[in-house]
This record gives sequence, structure tokens and C-alpha cells, in this order.
Amino acid sequence: MAARGRELKSYRIYLVGRDGRLQLGAAFEAADDKAAEVRALALAQKGQAAELWAGGRLVGKVSKEGEFSRGKG
Repeated sequence: MAARGRELKSYRIYLVGRDGRLQLGAAFEAADDKAAEVRALALAQKGQAAELWAGGRLVGKVSKEGEFSRGKG
């Protein structure tokens, strides 16, 4: 799918359960990592950590406090 002539990329946000395991929160498309970061912050549940992935690449993490830190990929 394209947005304004640009290909959209697939992302997934995973919520981190109390046991430390990842649980799928939502799958979505975004133009780039920055747009996906904004969407992840909106989707993350307050008080619960989350991870944002693009395929097998960790884009970043959302802390329980709602702060985003970029991954190393």
C-alpha cells in the first residue's frame, strides 16, 4: 500500500506482560520508523511496557512511563 507515493512498511507493537513475555498488541502500517514510533506511543497502554518491531528488527521500546527509546537496528 502506498501513502502519498511512498510505500508503507509493516510494524507490530507487542505489549510486555507481567511475566516478561511479549503479547501482540496491534499490527499496523506506517511510512517510516518515526511515524511508527508516534503510533506505538498512542497504542501502548499506560503503565505497561511495549516493543515496536518491523519484521525481525526491533525499532524501539516504550517504557511503562510512556517514553520511547530506539532499538539498535
